[in-house]
Amino acid sequence: MDFTKDNGNWSDLNILIEQRSIKHYSFDFWNTIAYSNPQFKKERVKYISELFNLINKEEEDINSAFALIGEEYNLLIESQSSIISPEALYLKVIKQLNCNKEVDIKKIVDDIELLFLKYPPIICSGFLNFLELIDKGNKTISITSNTAFISGSVIEKFLESIGLLNKFKFCLFSDRENYGKPHNSIFKKVYLKKKEFEPEINLNEIIHIGDNLNTDYNGAKNIGFQSFHLSPNNSYTYPRYAIHSINDVSKLSFSSQDYSRFKFGDYLVAETFAKELFDFFKIQLLDDVLKVTQSIIIYSSPYSHIPTSSYYLTAEFYKLFTNYLNSIKGNLIKVKLGKINRSQSYIEDYGEMNAKQRYNLIKNDTYSFFDEPEENSLCIFIDDISITGTHQRVIENMMKNSNYTNKSIFIYFAKLDNPQIEASFENNLNFAFVNSIEKLLEIIVSDTFKITTRTTKFILSLKDVDFNFLIESVLKYEKYEIISYFYNNAVLNNYEKIAIYENNLTTLRLALNNLTQNHTVCKN
Repeated sequence: MDFTKDNGNWSDLNILIEQRSIKHYSFDFWNTIAYSNPQFKKERVKYISELFNLINKEEEDINSAFALIGEEYNLLIESQSSIISPEALYLKVIKQLNCNKEVDIKKIVDDIELLFLKYPPIICSGFLNFLELIDKGNKTISITSNTAFISGSVIEKFLESIGLLNKFKFCLFSDRENYGKPHNSIFKKVYLKKKEFEPEINLNEIIHIGDNLNTDYNGAKNIGFQSFHLSPNNSYTYPRYAIHSINDVSKLSFSSQDYSRFKFGDYLVAETFAKELFDFFKIQLLDDVLKVTQSIIIYSSPYSHIPTSSYYLTAEFYKLFTNYLNSIKGNLIKVKLGKINRSQSYIEDYGEMNAKQRYNLIKNDTYSFFDEPEENSLCIFIDDISITGTHQRVIENMMKNSNYTNKSIFIYFAKLDNPQIEASFENNLNFAFVNSIEKLLEIIVSDTFKITTRTTKFILSLKDVDFNFLIESVLKYEKYEIISYFYNNAVLNNYEKIAIYENNLTTLRLALNNLTQNHTVCKN
């Protein structure tokens, strides 16, 4: 059976799990299971530049040298020539850059491999969804992949660090096998390895999946495997960066308590996070940004009327950015704070959901630019955390469908990089501090409180006894404006149309009316 899919996607592949004729799935690694982390490439450039004192070389020049040597090597492998070690490839890059300094090439390779593990690849969410399905059936999977600058052993270290290595029955990499795809020998090795576990397996009961039509689809088909040409539709169009990488929930590099306070409207924490985010941006990205544009527009995550917590993070980032630019560039760089509208509201707690539930919830939501970017403007999208990447994909689809082609980057305070951690882990962060009405009250009655959609929806969802306690406590603190604040913003956000909020909104309106009748001044 021919499974050629020139424009194939993961949903097409998932259907094949039901095919009884397929007993084993062999996967390519790069651009199929995972994508290179843009930050790794930047750090690799920085390392090479500092090591060889390449003060006259632009980042683009160094990346071009890696790309050239990499492309030449890919052609060699595809022509079924001999395999070259990572050490030999790095020596070719060094020669391409005209570096004459004597070097310890093993140390260079070791150092860059550490950078690779520090800024690991991005696992394709389509592959993770595939794993969920394959785990339910009596099927096995393996990796069959060509390598270049990063060895197969280091890729295995990465997979082990995120708990995925044990999902694969075996892994075959070109640098260890001394031949690569599309060579018949590496696919024959897949067959022989599988026969060790299932002696009766036939060639046509194995399917190989990959993004390269020649090395993956044709190579596997030539030996008698079934083939699937995957062009994943889950990759990101624009680069994404984060200060904090979440790989171990017990070893977070930021305070979960502060994060919880931030999500429920503590503006002091928003200011702290924004400063950390801008410092990262200034050191890692600003020079490159200023090279490509004179006009920048910065967006927070989409919202209707009530801002998300990321709006306050973004607003403070914008303030720090403009102040910094004024100090170094005067008014030469135009920077604007923009807004993305969202048309729908939902009562579900996003933080409790897995990747599939998140996507199903917001895939039909309508996003649109309230402030449209000018043709040559760079768009910077800021959010507090990326768990599954769903929001980024929805924004990218919005831009694509509306024919916006602006250069863009996505920047996050934190990003989940270990796919073995459930997406619902975000809920633990959201409620790390706000785990009681008393803790929520502490934030609400503070002088640094700012309303957020999370806080509003949480309060409107409270049971009667908890909601009444909260309102009575606010009144005892004489924070009368809070009553008006929540009620008016909830109405403007159309929450009165949501049945589950109706009872608490009625109570809020009555409390507001009583305050007005008592001639209490209520600030909006």
